[in-house]
Amino acid sequence: MEKLDARHTAMVLAVVFIATFMDGLDGSIVNVALPTIGESFGVDTATISWVAIVYFMVLAGTLVAFARIATDTGVRHIMAGGLGIFTVGSLVCGLSPSLEILIAARAVQGLGAAMMAAAGPICCVEYLPPSKLGFGMSIVTVGASVGFAAGPAVGGALVEFLPWHSIFLINVPIGIVTVPLMLKAISKSQPKKTSLDVRGTLVLFASIAFGTLALEMSAYPERSTLTIVSAILFIILLIAFVMNERRVQNPLIKLSMFTRWDFSAIFVTLLLTNLVYMAVLYLIPFYGTIPLGMSSLEIGAVVLVSSTVTAILGLPVARLSDRIGRKLFCVLSGLFEFVGFGILAAFAEDMPLWLMLVVMVLMGLGWAFVGGPMASRLVEHAGEERDMASSLMNEAYYVGGTIGTALIAMLFTVFSKSGGVDISDVTTDVFIEGFVPCLALTAIIGLVISEISAVVKDEKRTDDN
Repeated sequence: MEKLDARHTAMVLAVVFIATFMDGLDGSIVNVALPTIGESFGVDTATISWVAIVYFMVLAGTLVAFARIATDTGVRHIMAGGLGIFTVGSLVCGLSPSLEILIAARAVQGLGAAMMAAAGPICCVEYLPPSKLGFGMSIVTVGASVGFAAGPAVGGALVEFLPWHSIFLINVPIGIVTVPLMLKAISKSQPKKTSLDVRGTLVLFASIAFGTLALEMSAYPERSTLTIVSAILFIILLIAFVMNERRVQNPLIKLSMFTRWDFSAIFVTLLLTNLVYMAVLYLIPFYGTIPLGMSSLEIGAVVLVSSTVTAILGLPVARLSDRIGRKLFCVLSGLFEFVGFGILAAFAEDMPLWLMLVVMVLMGLGWAFVGGPMASRLVEHAGEERDMASSLMNEAYYVGGTIGTALIAMLFTVFSKSGGVDISDVTTDVFIEGFVPCLALTAIIGLVISEISAVVKDEKRTDDN
């Protein structure tokens, strides 16, 4: 695809930012409302987590497939169609009378979000020269990360003054306005014959679904049969996916990319980064509500500090990493996570507001330092498979988000022994028993991210203007 002039490039990046922001926003806007939604339906913390998990699960299971379609047919209709589906899903979420319908509508939202998330990075890779790649990728990652971090703040304000349904309905007017803008900003491209690996897509999605179910259900001893069956199916389907990808002519994922240890290492750090962030963003609203006694508005305001730091520093850090290299920023990102989550675990029982704000600043710095630099590292270490690497960047994020939310919900239930207990009946002591071990784990993972990032060297780049 030919490069665009500066004005048109700015329009494309603006559209990409809006799409990724909405995607990220709905990945986390429900978090601050989960206690309220859970209480309204009378369920425990693990059950209500499916409102968040199913969104990431559908994203992770379909993202690469839509990236393949977008690469073959052009990003224009994938981007606009995704936003349309996302908007319809949001409307159904906002009108949901039951938890089952809400979860199903969140799956529809996830499908539309996967289309947008797949098309966004490809726009950057195809339209921008390597010298601007870090900046372009930072538009994608800052849009998503600011959306992720701002979601609880926006959700907190809405839930404080309106019914929880409003956190979904807010997307509807934005979607109606943005779809025509997308069609104008993103030019048409000559479509090619689609080479989608349908079998691989279905097997990958099924494996992710059963793996997530096994992880979530493992917190309930009485559901051990379902857990074991789901785990076995996950392993069988994962093996079937690998065998299929090796056999087909146009695989969904070129597994040969993962034979490069540096590429695999960066992919793992991206996955772990979103794992810990989504785990913490899932727990913080419950932490603010139960032990700290904060309102939804207050919780949202605290988390807003994180998104503000990311919004201010994300693009400057990306530009700086384009000039001096990415490695240092990725190492520092993991250290910010280690220190921030370690503080949260150490002072959970007596957390002053100023220290909570320090933790939020560290979380914001972690996102700002990991966005453009680490995403660009993944693309640079992919060799000739840059388009696929850009889609795998988001795959790492959403697989990490799925695993992180399911894992932390399971571990919290196990440590707190709160399975089957309504959210309104969970006491402060019970919550802390589950909260501290979970935060200690995320801190350790942050240190692992830093160490892996330190091992991988930056690729030498040649600018293509």
